[in-house]
Amino acid sequence: MKAIILAAGYATRLYPLTENFPKSLLPIAGKPLIEYTIEKVRSCSDIDKIYIVTNSKFFKTFQNWRKTYNTQPQPAYIQQIVLIDDGTSNNEERIGSVADLWHVVESQELDDDLLVLCSDKMFEFTLVDFVGAFRWKQETLNTVHDIHDVEQIRHKRGCVVVDEDNRIIDFEEKPNHPKSTLESVAFYIFPRRVLPRIGQYLADGGNADAPGYFTQWLITKEPVYAYIFRLNCYDVGNLAHYHEVDRIYRDETRPRSRKEV
Repeated sequence: MKAIILAAGYATRLYPLTENFPKSLLPIAGKPLIEYTIEKVRSCSDIDKIYIVTNSKFFKTFQNWRKTYNTQPQPAYIQQIVLIDDGTSNNEERIGSVADLWHVVESQELDDDLLVLCSDKMFEFTLVDFVGAFRWKQETLNTVHDIHDVEQIRHKRGCVVVDEDNRIIDFEEKPNHPKSTLESVAFYIFPRRVLPRIGQYLADGGNADAPGYFTQWLITKEPVYAYIFRLNCYDVGNLAHYHEVDRIYRDETRPRSRKEV
């Protein structure tokens, strides 16, 4: 299995912090945000390579970060980190998360099961369990969280409806009228057979912005299942979110789940 971390956005809602610095390298409790995600990926021995897709504006910054990060202690099975430049230089040129995903798949000629992660969330569930669920199911999985409030989904988040087997039977990105309180969180595992569908979706004119639009299309083609987690997941979407998440993780009295990796 390979992992792709999507980190090519320009994070305009976090200006001025991200005007000349990538969001995923902002410090949370003194450590770059993306390192929390990488450490969780590195707990999965199934994964043998990690791709980070960024943009031309921040590519050098990521290269400098990697030199420092690679000096830190690593687990016995060290997955290679490969940085990918999507070729864009500003927010107006951005190609979208789905197009960035396809850029990595196509340019690296990937033909393997694929864990896809956004780079702007702090999450407390373990990816080992997520990968284990995929090994059992062998179908596309999308992480889902019940936030118990349709108003938090309306116009803001992907909304998921599932059947009794947790198969996703309806998905709408940022709906006007949410059909459930289940929020899609942009972490996925795609079986290798699904990867060509990303290119097909884009060739058919699919929205390349948020991965949820691809999920909305994919459920009409084949089974996609919800992986429902119950531990905390924090979005680092704007300045208020960033400072709040940093405060939470600096709090040494914060309860830690035994499943937190």
